Amino acid sequence: MCLAWAADKCNYPNHAESSYQNQVVDAVGLGADELTAINAWMQQLQATKAGAM
Repeated sequence: MCLAWAADKCNYPNHAESSYQNQVVDAVGLGADELTAINAWMQQLQATKAGAM
């Protein structure tokens, strides 16, 4: 579901999946709260998209 949300926020098809892996999955693996990690990832994608416009 997260990747579907991010699909139109990335310039490259695999960017959403790659950034999710790097920022959410890795953070959760290190003990971070999953919802907090997802929220931070979503905010980062939105900021990147806004900066690209």
